[in-house]
Amino acid sequence: MGERDGDRRDTRDTGGAATPDIESHLGTALRAYDPDPEAERRALAAFRTAHASGRTPRTRPRDDWRPAPTRAAPR
Repeated sequence: MGERDGDRRDTRDTGGAATPDIESHLGTALRAYDPDPEAERRALAAFRTAHASGRTPRTRPRDDWRPAPTRAAPR
C-alpha cells in the first residue's frame, strides 16, 4: 500500500549475520585506533588536577538524568 515504482525493498530476514564487507570495514575501523599513551597520561593528569582543585562545574539540570529528589509530604 502506498508503494511507488522503484521503492520496493527486500525485507526478507537474512538471519542477522553481517555481510563480509561490513565485517571487513568494522575490523579495519577497530584496528585503525592507535592510542597515544602519552596523550592519555596528560589527559588523566589534567582531569585529576581539575578534580583536586575542587572547582568542578555544576551539572546543568537538563544534563542530570538522576531521578528528581522526592519531597516529604506535608503533615
